[in-house]
Amino acid sequence: MTLGSDLRGRTSADAAFQLALSGVKQHAHIFEAIIKIGTHELMRTGGRSSFKSKYILQMVEKFAASGVVTVSMFELYDKAGECLERKGFPDEELIASLRNGSFGLHSDRPLLWLWRFSARQKKIALDDSSKTCNRIDVSWNDYFADTAKGLVVDIGCGLGVSLLNLSAASSQPKHVGVMESTDLANMNMKWDENNYVGVDLNSKLINYAQGVISRRDEACQKRVEFVCCPALELLSYLKSYPGKIELLTINFPSPFRLHTVNGLNLNGNSQLPQSYKDGFMITDEMAIQIAHILHKSMGVLVFQTKCEDVAVYTKNLLLGTGSLECVPCIVPVLDVNERYYDNGGSAPKRVQEWLKCNLDTERAEGECWSSIPLMPLFGRPETEVSCEFQNTVVHRCLFRSIH
Repeated sequence: MTLGSDLRGRTSADAAFQLALSGVKQHAHIFEAIIKIGTHELMRTGGRSSFKSKYILQMVEKFAASGVVTVSMFELYDKAGECLERKGFPDEELIASLRNGSFGLHSDRPLLWLWRFSARQKKIALDDSSKTCNRIDVSWNDYFADTAKGLVVDIGCGLGVSLLNLSAASSQPKHVGVMESTDLANMNMKWDENNYVGVDLNSKLINYAQGVISRRDEACQKRVEFVCCPALELLSYLKSYPGKIELLTINFPSPFRLHTVNGLNLNGNSQLPQSYKDGFMITDEMAIQIAHILHKSMGVLVFQTKCEDVAVYTKNLLLGTGSLECVPCIVPVLDVNERYYDNGGSAPKRVQEWLKCNLDTERAEGECWSSIPLMPLFGRPETEVSCEFQNTVVHRCLFRSIH
């Protein structure tokens, strides 16, 4: 719109990123104009020695994180890759991904920008949800063009990037396919043929996801929906979904505070739920609802967290329904302590304190716990990517109904 006169250098990418995070819906023409300005700026300044490689990287990362997928965006990536190549940037794999069109929202660097944003957001407690959420009255035909399709549900979806990328599976590069780790890989899920719904209490995060979907083609829009409401409310409506519930996911729910045997709070984050019985997202009622849904649909649940005590508690809560079982993993965790100390790491302070108070406690190891990702690599949430970069152990478990 301004032909670059007001959006010099990297500021075009900053503008696209901030507009997306603000939840701007539709207005694809605005993003298209900003992308063209960004390409113009790369052509104008990308070859200068003063325009460092890190500036080019920040531009493509933020543009990708805005969730726009257009021909103009791929042209910008290609120009950025060309600039990096001329500067002698050492990461040849990254340059290749920019030039062959395989770079995008699913890539590590854009997801890390989104993780930084989501990590700064205030946690929304269920008691406060009335201020942020919309009460829903689900008519599935209003959400989806074809309700006979299978449904994938992300409970506590945050920014929704996992569903945004899974729903665009046909455009994902082949090398980021599903890991052959458990029965999830053998379900032969046709990601492009499923419907998707994500639910979260944080309206700011949901607005981002809704904005990204609003700028995709109509066919995609009629397969993906994001709602801001309590998870139990959406789960209650899943009973009426005409098709099969293929998959439920719970990725990195806010952990509850850890307490010593004397009741001393060991976690300094005052926003966390008081305990597993007071404010933690996965309640007894939710476990029963999930068990009922999976029994009816014969689907599966993927659960993952970076807190071992939360992992063990949640696994036992779900198994305690009497209707669910863990799916044995092909590559199980044999010794969780070895995972902590790999690559010179150590057990997190939370784990150390938890073990001091629970000397004979169950550990997140054995055939229930997968040592490699359960989901397709292009379906990773931003928190999982941040864990990979920080060498943080992720505890993963897959559940199904007892036949």
